[in-house]
Amino acid sequence: MRYPAARESGKWPSVLLTVLVHGLLAAFLFYGIHWQARPPAVIEVGLVPAIPAPQPPEPVAAKPEPAPQPEPQPEPKPEPVPEPPPPPPPPRVKPPPPPPPPVKPEIAQKAPEPEPKPEPKPEPKPKPEPKPKPEPKPEPKPKPEPKPKPAPKPKGPTPEERAARAEQKRMQELLAREAEMARQQALLRQEALRAADAQQAALRSRAAADYAARIQAKVKGNIVLPPGTQGDPSALFQVDQLPDGTVIAVRLERSSGSPALDSAIERAIHRSSPLPKPTDSSLFRRTLDLTFWPLRN
Repeated sequence: MRYPAARESGKWPSVLLTVLVHGLLAAFLFYGIHWQARPPAVIEVGLVPAIPAPQPPEPVAAKPEPAPQPEPQPEPKPEPVPEPPPPPPPPRVKPPPPPPPPVKPEIAQKAPEPEPKPEPKPEPKPKPEPKPKPEPKPEPKPKPEPKPKPAPKPKGPTPEERAARAEQKRMQELLAREAEMARQQALLRQEALRAADAQQAALRSRAAADYAARIQAKVKGNIVLPPGTQGDPSALFQVDQLPDGTVIAVRLERSSGSPALDSAIERAIHRSSPLPKPTDSSLFRRTLDLTFWPLRN
């Protein structure tokens, strides 16, 4: 029986066919990958978001560029299931050329971008309603003024009251008369004092004039007139004296116009020391202002 030999002769063609198919598949994969080595084209895809519920407008962020999707590679063909070998060996078949790869468009068409929706305009805020003005409070009604009570009718004074009033009036009149009398007496006293003062002043004035006249007479008796003196010349001297009348200083206050006459009067004052004393010691003055008229009688 030759069955084993027949099985071995049918096994080799299947092995060769398997090796050939694997070689073709490896060549297809090699040339296909080499053909697609250039960078794949970018396909832009626009994403349209779902329309959300109306919300307040927010700042629109820049859309991110979609990442390029990898180009799908051709899936490997499934290995053919080996068929039972035919009885005669198949002729040697050349491998078919690999199919050309699909031509991809150089420029990917961009998906139409969705038109931007207009931003919703903010609704105008309602103006605040003006607050109602408070109603003016009613002015309080003025209280009714109480009616004045009628004044009680005056009653007539009693006899005791009339007597007291009469006594009071009499006392007031008496006090008024006494006050008037006191005022009149005060006026009389003031008049008397003024008269007494005037009289005293007159007496003092006469005494002072008499005192000055006695001094002038004593000095005039000691004046030696220079020759040629004529007219009515006068000279004023200031004389300092002691309480006993001793002359201690003589000063010319107003000249007579003649220096010789002035010197003669000054020498006469010194010769008249001590000067006469006043009859009233209260009239004594330490410094005297004396005017001399040498040519008068």
